[in-house]
Amino acid sequence: MKQIKAFLRGGAEATRTHEASTADHVINVAEAPADAGTSSSQPEEKPAAPQAPSSFYCPISMELMSDPVMVATGHTYDRVCIDKWIQQGHKTCPVTGMRLRHPELTPNYALRTAIQEWAAAHGITLNNQNRANATYKYEEEPRSILQGHDEIVWAVEVFGNRLFSASADKTIRVWDIESRRCEQVLEDHSRPVLSLALSNGKLYSGSYDFSIKVWDLSSLLRVKTLTGHTDAVRALAVADGRLFSGSYDGTVRVWDENTLQCLEILKGHTGPVRTLVHCCGRMFSGSYDKTVRVWDVSGLECMATLTGHSGAVRALVASPTKVFSGSDDATIKVWDVETLKCLKTLEGHEDNVRVLAVGQQYMFSGSWDKTIRVWDLNTLECIKVLEGHTEAVLALAVGDNHLVSGSYDTTVRFWDLSTFRCIRKCDGHADAVRVLAAANGRVFSGSYDGTIGVW
Repeated sequence: MKQIKAFLRGGAEATRTHEASTADHVINVAEAPADAGTSSSQPEEKPAAPQAPSSFYCPISMELMSDPVMVATGHTYDRVCIDKWIQQGHKTCPVTGMRLRHPELTPNYALRTAIQEWAAAHGITLNNQNRANATYKYEEEPRSILQGHDEIVWAVEVFGNRLFSASADKTIRVWDIESRRCEQVLEDHSRPVLSLALSNGKLYSGSYDFSIKVWDLSSLLRVKTLTGHTDAVRALAVADGRLFSGSYDGTVRVWDENTLQCLEILKGHTGPVRTLVHCCGRMFSGSYDKTVRVWDVSGLECMATLTGHSGAVRALVASPTKVFSGSDDATIKVWDVETLKCLKTLEGHEDNVRVLAVGQQYMFSGSWDKTIRVWDLNTLECIKVLEGHTEAVLALAVGDNHLVSGSYDTTVRFWDLSTFRCIRKCDGHADAVRVLAAANGRVFSGSYDGTIGVW
């Protein structure tokens, strides 16, 4: 009843606790709806159907709810859909995968009234008739929250049927994706593990202990420890048989993948190196010194220093012809890979740009301003602003037909790439979602609470 009262007062405010985040998902009918689209200039075409707030849609059928009810986790579903789910023998919440403490369903009267009023105002008839036969939008298997790490998960990487997670607890855990079991714990670092990279049968891990560990992917045994950096190894990238490691010591070291010998120390940055990305035979390094440096992968020489940002460069991604740099100055700069000239500065975010991701048609930027912006790769125009997270967006990953985002608000959201509507909101983590990886139809999230989410 507290949740319903909060709704009547104007909507529950999201808090950092799991209970509040689930309540927010249930009753936040004030959540911004996706654009309904614009009417065609052609008089014979009908305007697009109105889009309701995302909380009005059942997470199972993705249709407007006629009889919304809450399950034990606090999430709301249309009664006919959740009834069928439970009758099929499921004992978990479809969204979170958490086991239901009891099977009782609690009517969400306030939400039902809001939906009915919205439907009446838009001339829409609510009908539950076809929902009993609706195809579930969630797989039959429950979501899993994998526990094992004791501290923040800083990196996740997928290789075949294995997931590798690096943590501030100084370990790397190896998970079997199908069984969701931890196969092995790789313990050799003496401080938090910050970065991972996979290449040619090897796993590389960079740490606050200034070293890079090399692990054999078959035996999961340590092959060698690469030393030389004088501060944390924050970024790793592989190109043309060479491993590049970016460090808080301001350098990028280059290692031969076969001999594991250091080939070169790339100097020039005057601040910590935060991020690396490879494109067209060139390695780009972003730094807290507000610059991006471009290194020739073969000659190992600096080709250019890209300037213009007024804040630290925290994120880099590349399309086939462009490199994008995201900065604390709230902008993204677009660089031509061949000429290394700035094509455009993308503006719109109101706070630090913390993460970037790129797909086939769009580039996505996540910010401390709680939003995600969608940019067309050809026109470099912002075509959509995705709103829904209640705190900073820290992680992005691009799947086959969707974008996935992770936030300080502890949730993982799925966005349909054709409509840009949020089609799924996943709770389960008890703290910020720091990293994401998408592979083979699954999404993996790493959190400040030390857990791994499988969605």
